[in-house]
Amino acid sequence: MKVKRYVADDLPGVVQQIRGELGPDAVILGTKEIREGGFLGMFRKRRVEVIAAVDEASLTRARAAARSLAMHRQALAERPDGLQTSAAAGPADASAVTGIATLMPSQAVRERYANQHQPSPASASVSTPASSQALFPDARTEPAASGPASGFRPAAAGEAEPVSGGDRDELMRELRAVKEMVLRMARQQTLNTLPEPAARWSRRLADQGVEASLVERFAEELQNRLEADRKDPAEAAREILLEWLEPFTGKGITADTRIVRLVGPTGVGKTTTLAKLAAEQTLTYRRSVGFITADTYRIAAVDQLRTYANILNVPMEVVFSPAELHKAFHKLADRDLLLMDTAGRNYRNELFVSEVNALLSPGENAQTYLVLSMTHKYSDMKTVASHFVKYGVDGLLLTKLDETDSYGAVLNLVQDFGLSISYITCGQTVPDDIRVFDPEDLVRRLLGE
Repeated sequence: MKVKRYVADDLPGVVQQIRGELGPDAVILGTKEIREGGFLGMFRKRRVEVIAAVDEASLTRARAAARSLAMHRQALAERPDGLQTSAAAGPADASAVTGIATLMPSQAVRERYANQHQPSPASASVSTPASSQALFPDARTEPAASGPASGFRPAAAGEAEPVSGGDRDELMRELRAVKEMVLRMARQQTLNTLPEPAARWSRRLADQGVEASLVERFAEELQNRLEADRKDPAEAAREILLEWLEPFTGKGITADTRIVRLVGPTGVGKTTTLAKLAAEQTLTYRRSVGFITADTYRIAAVDQLRTYANILNVPMEVVFSPAELHKAFHKLADRDLLLMDTAGRNYRNELFVSEVNALLSPGENAQTYLVLSMTHKYSDMKTVASHFVKYGVDGLLLTKLDETDSYGAVLNLVQDFGLSISYITCGQTVPDDIRVFDPEDLVRRLLGE
């Protein structure tokens, strides 16, 4: 038995090739989809791999028949009256010539022969064994004009499947990756064409994770100032960044604020931050504080906040549903300020955002802060912030500033969403490691001073 592997773009095309090389007795042993080519693992082309086999004896007979037909064609081509001479050959030869219609010298010759000899339907089809009939349900040879759709389709393989949704998603991801790569190369080329001072500070912001559009805007403004004022490049860069950040400096918890609510994803430090705020308001501003927690998903979350409440001598209420909030507010009515902790969930899912939003019913002089960790990727921070902005938050509270050397996400957040930043935390010590947002400190960090 002769076994051969074929790789082609589609199944009908490779079946035609198998029939041409191995004959009508060929059997397909298996098919599978593979991917070839591409660039850096992307844009790999989908192809089909087919394993076909044929008995050596059948292959010998097919080759002998092909040689006989080729000799017959040559004789027809060399003798102008070849068709008339072959008329005496009978129906069997007519069947053979019809079977190799695509090998005739010209269309005119085929038409002449078809007009003179009209074989019966039985004699017009090439004989094929039972295995071949199973493999090729429509094994009758047609003229070339009928194209690949004339049959020779393996029953086991079925029809070609359309592109699935998963493949489309994969292609879109690859396209986005290529687009980002091209944009990075273009930005690098742009930075290389800038004068050295502007290029140096622009590269510094890019290394800090500032979005490309903001880096380009910064480079343009810095270059314009350097050309107009001829001042120190570092001072000009500092001025630009301060102008961008100062309008988004929050005021923190004001004296007339009654309720402060912290929302945000898991692991950003909401509970510890709540304790820091309580200590600040109790020790610095002498306000009476009460705790409310709705974080009943995380194990020991209630116990953690209760420990802080005992240390600070602060009452605490636990709520399991929005209906219980009014009862908690009533019990803590004598407190000047209520600090509310919410459950950390995967807030990339907007369904969870809507669930926590049900706990944020409008209250008297309430403020809602979105808590985000500086150790998270900006793409994740952006997704979470975009969901919460729809439901309304009053500002940002950024944590874990001491655990990163990249501060560009702060600039991205205020420019993309217009949210003010009220507090920044930089450690786990209660109450020392929290302070009001200072744009000058952030600018120094961004510029590496």
